[in-house]
Order: sequence, then structure tokens, then C-alpha cells
Amino acid sequence: TAHQKFDIVIIGGAMMGSAAAWFLSHHPQFDGRILVIERDPSYAFCSTSHTHSCLRQQYSSPLNIKIAQFAVDMVRRFKHHMNDPAAPDIALDSFGYMYLAKTEAFADQLRRNQQLQASLGAGTTILSADEIARAYPFYHLDDIILGSHNPHDEGYFDGAAIFDWWRRAAVQKGVTYRHDTVVGIDHDRRRVKAVRLASGDIVAAGVVINAAGPRGAEVAAMAGFALPVEPRRRFSFMFSAQTPLEQELP
Repeated sequence: TAHQKFDIVIIGGAMMGSAAAWFLSHHPQFDGRILVIERDPSYAFCSTSHTHSCLRQQYSSPLNIKIAQFAVDMVRRFKHHMNDPAAPDIALDSFGYMYLAKTEAFADQLRRNQQLQASLGAGTTILSADEIARAYPFYHLDDIILGSHNPHDEGYFDGAAIFDWWRRAAVQKGVTYRHDTVVGIDHDRRRVKAVRLASGDIVAAGVVINAAGPRGAEVAAMAGFALPVEPRRRFSFMFSAQTPLEQELP
């Protein structure tokens, strides 16, 4: 059994784990050793490979709205934030999101959300059913009261390009990526001491970051606490229209 020590151990090396590795390795006040442990270096089955890579600002929490706005700025000015001319330019296709309310309760919620979002600089507007019909005459709106729509800084971006850049740039800064699986965590009920790997190795850690995505609850359980995260199946549908529409949809 090999014993190693790292200042930071990140469990999960996809988008969130690689983001943490990049930000830490490029922080001017951090010079520690970082290990990223990834169970599937092909990333074929991780959430990062199956996400639609979409951004929206229509949340009911100020923190979530601000996180989304930070992400928008990161995407739009990716090369600037990376401070590297070799970094890719990332486009954001701002088709926007639209939420439709068919009950007064949800309509009131959308109105409250819009006021909060607007106060934080988001471009969300409330549209009546008639206004939606004028913009999108092919929608069936008989049971719709109103909608909230933000066509600014909401839409699709190339998440795969950002993930690939963060991962490679972190490695160039000395971050170690290891193909292995965490099977146990040593702790004293107050802090984590080490992680145990399927290979039999034990890695001492100053800090452990749980970036295991939908498996985050399994990792948390190894450390002795419950995390309310669970994987759920989601579906995406692609279809061809007999008569293609002449405009983009939110």
C-alpha cells in the first residue's frame, strides 16, 4: 500500500472537479499540491458529457442568480479570464428561457422572481399571453396566464471546450490527475484525514473537495454525513418539424 500526501484532494475530475483544480492551481496565494481522482477518465458517463451546457438567470434565489451572472461573464470573456491567448473563444447562443404559468399561484411566483432578477441586473420580463402569441404565434396558449422571458445571457455555450481547457491547463500547472476510485474516507468526525482508493493506496489530504456529481452522496456517506443529492433520469427529445419554423425558440 502506497501512502501519499496532497494539500487538496478533489474527488471527481469532470467539469466541477476540473474547475476547482484550475481555480486553485492558478490562485496567486496557493502553491500546494493538488490531486484529482477520477473513476472514468473517458468521461463517457459523467454528467458533464451529457449536459446541454445551458445558462439561465431565472432563479428565485439571489445567490443562484449571481452565480449564473458570474458564469455568463466567464463564458463571454473566457480568453480574458484565462489570461492566455491560446484559450478558446467561447460563444453563448442567447436564445433565452421562457417559463409559462397556467395557475395564478405560479404566475405570482414568476412576477416575484422577475422583480428579484431585475433588481440584480437580469433582463427578465413578464409577458402576457397576448404578447407571447404575437412573438410566437404557433404556441397554444389557451390555458396560459403569462410567461417570464429573458433573451439576454441565457442559452447554450460550449461546455466541453471549457472543461477540456480547464483540465489541460490545470495539468500544466502541476495538478495530478489519477485514474482510481475512492472507496473510503478516514476522518475523526471533525475533519477528513485521508482517502482510501480501490487500488489499495491511501492518500493523506489537508482538504477534500467532493466533486462527484450525482455520486456526491456516496462520497459524503464515507465521511459520515448525509448529503441530499441523488441521480435522477432526465430525457431530451430531438425531432424534425414537417414545416420548419422561421425563428429560434426560447
